[in-house]
Parts: sequence; C-alpha cells; structure tokens
Amino acid sequence: MLDVLKKLNQDKERCVLIGRNALNLHLAGGSFPSKRIFSTMDYDVLCPNLKIVLECQEILVASGFTKSGGTFRGKLGELDILIGDTEHPEGITGEYYNIPSLRPLWDARKRLENGILSPGDERLILDKLLNARENEGKDIETIAVYFALKPEKFEPILKMIDEHNVPQEREKMLFSLYQSVLRDENRKSAIENIMMSDIRGERTITE
Repeated sequence: MLDVLKKLNQDKERCVLIGRNALNLHLAGGSFPSKRIFSTMDYDVLCPNLKIVLECQEILVASGFTKSGGTFRGKLGELDILIGDTEHPEGITGEYYNIPSLRPLWDARKRLENGILSPGDERLILDKLLNARENEGKDIETIAVYFALKPEKFEPILKMIDEHNVPQEREKMLFSLYQSVLRDENRKSAIENIMMSDIRGERTITE
C-alpha cells in the first residue's frame, strides 16, 4: 500500500494521508513517521476537489482496487477518500464526502521521508483535538499515546493552540487537550493557566 500511496502523488500532488492510519500510534512502534505505521489495512486520504479525486480513482482502479462509493478495496487494504473543498458545502459530492473543515490538512501537506504526502503529525493532532468530541473519545486516546511517545511535542502544540485565532476552535482544542492529559499534573496546570488567563480577559501566548 505504501507504493500505491506514492503512486497517487508521484507526478502530481493529489492526496494527503490522514485519519486512522496516518496517526495510528498503536501500530507505529514508537517512531513517527515510520513504515511500521502501515501495519493497518485501513487508510484515509484527503483530496482538494472532485476532479483530483477522479484522477485518484483512475489510478486505484488501474492498480486493482474495486470501488464502492468513496471506498476502494484491494488485496493490500481498504482506502477511503474524502474531499476538503471549501468552494462547496459539506455533503456528498459524486459519491464522495466533501468536508470543507478538513481543508487545512490539505493545505499543510508535506512529503515525509517515506515519500508519502501528509499534513504532518502536529497538524493531525490539532485536527483530532478540534473534532475529538465527535468520535466517542477515540481521538483523545490517540492524543494521549502520541504525547507519551513524543513528550517534546506537548509545549509546541500547546503554543499553536494558544496562538490560534478562531476563539471557538481554540476553546475546543484546549478542552480536548486537557482531557488527554488528565493524569499529568504539570501539563494540566499549563493548560489551566491559559484557561484562567482567558477567563480574566488576558490573551497570553505560552512560552
């Protein structure tokens, strides 16, 4: 599947790896990014528009995958395609789901050492924090594992959240981050300080 994902982007940037497989740290063996992340058989990718999705569809079908709605199945695994097109409303677009709120993941794309296009782990974590209330705590668990494996990432991510300029999104991310570190008093305290600053009407950036 690693080769298939590379093939989708080898001559043109078409999709970024997101979701369960892109940040499945239970399978990553403590290293990120790593080929070991590809131990799963379930992949989620994001494209910028329907035109690009149809190009991916041609490549996947030519590679032996069968299509069912926005899902492609093959002997190497299952791949789900989403769209992040801000020019169209959220909903079904040509059998594919368009979720405009995911567009920042496409815009943050970069090529990892293994050749795969990804938004990078920090952007994926921010997205999980923003949407954690919507999936029964699965993202909270992933985030907790992420910080256990990469403790040096906590402060940079907290700073990114503190600097975020959309108040409602910032509040959601802070709340989710707090839930993910409930067993760590130092991290809880750092988040509480920001929350208290907000209550007092201050606007500080974590140093």
